[in-house]
Amino acid sequence: MASDPTPPVDGAEPFHVPEGATSVEVGKEFVALKVVPKEDEKGDKNFPPHLHAAVELFCFVKRPECAKRLVDRVSGYLRVLREGPDGKGTNGMGQAAVCWSCGHVGLPKNTDGISKGQLAKCGGCGSDDQTNMVKVTQPDGTVIPWIELKTKDEVKR
Repeated sequence: MASDPTPPVDGAEPFHVPEGATSVEVGKEFVALKVVPKEDEKGDKNFPPHLHAAVELFCFVKRPECAKRLVDRVSGYLRVLREGPDGKGTNGMGQAAVCWSCGHVGLPKNTDGISKGQLAKCGGCGSDDQTNMVKVTQPDGTVIPWIELKTKDEVKR
């Protein structure tokens, strides 16, 4: 990727893309996917309020693989909302969770246990150490479910 040929403003250092840098596109829709804080996280000014901020956080703490995984998962979800399910696979629906350990966002492995007070188990790595629920809200405030294609193992159950 080439640097911008425009000379920098007087006194400013020219910007150079770091070696090995990658980029991801994060649309404004990511702001509608709210991260639900746990009791002890409420009021924390550093807590990411939505998945757009979550991507930024992963990049800030030098975990680009987590940022990319989150973007890929959310982009897939947004594609299902735009295009509708394909009618060929079986879809799972419910409330998603984001995992701060691996960057996965999607339906937790223990969806039934969450209503009983269990912490969400990441649908990717299985950890429940660092997960938060995600609430998808439309501009009018209505909440819509997370929809994702079930894996072959989930369909058999």
